[in-house]
Amino acid sequence: MKFWTLYLPQFYETKENNEWWGEGYTEWTAVRGAVPLYRGHEQPMIPFRHKYYDLSKRETLEWQARLAQKYGIDAFVIFHYWYEGRLLLEKPSEMLVNSPEIPVGYCFCWANHTWTRAWDGKDHQILVAQKYGGKEEWEAHFQYLLPFWKDPRYRRIDGRPVLFIYKAGDIPDGDVRIAYYEKRLHEEGIADGLYVVEYINTFNTRPSLASSQAVYEDEPNFTCRFVISPFGKAKRVVCKMLHITDYQNFDHLWRLLLKKRRRYDGRRIIHGAFAMWDNSPRRGRDSRVIRGATPQKFAANLRKLSTSNRPDGSDIILINAWNEWGEGAMLEPTEQYGFAYLKAIKLAAEAASADGIRKPKPDEEEDIL
Repeated sequence: MKFWTLYLPQFYETKENNEWWGEGYTEWTAVRGAVPLYRGHEQPMIPFRHKYYDLSKRETLEWQARLAQKYGIDAFVIFHYWYEGRLLLEKPSEMLVNSPEIPVGYCFCWANHTWTRAWDGKDHQILVAQKYGGKEEWEAHFQYLLPFWKDPRYRRIDGRPVLFIYKAGDIPDGDVRIAYYEKRLHEEGIADGLYVVEYINTFNTRPSLASSQAVYEDEPNFTCRFVISPFGKAKRVVCKMLHITDYQNFDHLWRLLLKKRRRYDGRRIIHGAFAMWDNSPRRGRDSRVIRGATPQKFAANLRKLSTSNRPDGSDIILINAWNEWGEGAMLEPTEQYGFAYLKAIKLAAEAASADGIRKPKPDEEEDIL
């Protein structure tokens, strides 16, 4: 069993962020400004030893890679933003591909959605519209991705570079576009095709591409959208309409998550998991907060998920997320929990192997810092 994690590159200053949200804006801006919504609400979450890192610095990537390697993370699934040749938040990925000595596996999730003010809850305000061009744009996108797909650290399944797609159904002539990439990969002698994984979410409720090989059930969003009861769904709608906090229960969602058995016409299922969720740093009271999460519960649930027999044969669990601090979905160490969530990954990885479980030493994290 391999554990991959979603990875957000929104932790350094960019020209666009300075223009849209104010000078010096990064994801940390929202995280630092979070306030408790109720007694006992753990906000703001604080990085361990106040490590508010900068992803434009190479040493940050090196530190994250060492952490991932030590605690059993096999790959980062990095959000990739491409708007007809315009890139956003590309610097960490480009720095990574140009630093072959950094020991971390990775692949891309093409986050092909319109860029709005969703960071602060104003989804209707468009900043960069997602558009799609013809073959010239396809070739430009292919040329940009090619150095990454050549990188031996870039993850493959069945010999094919993995590409997650956030909103596959939105891509005009999506299968034709994927076929073009595959033809070009073959011409370059890199691979005979792509391994396309479609997000299953509110925007893409079923597979949209005939050429996709797998789906990813994005958690906790998948369970909150498709698995909870009709009453629970109605409650969520009311909360959204009234702009009040949508409180969910960690134990209940994980019970549902572990029982789900959807099928997708024979496609492999990359199962989602989550450690915590609280997007109030971005959205204030108009947010969703999953209460009751602890590292111990996460460890127990992840072990159940990783050791259960599943007929789809998937050997990958994708965790939301490595560093989605603004959504309260992170594995990185915090002042509140130390390294406990990362240790849960390590224990689950060992439980899923033939070697049994070895508990980490209390001071094991010190050589990482």
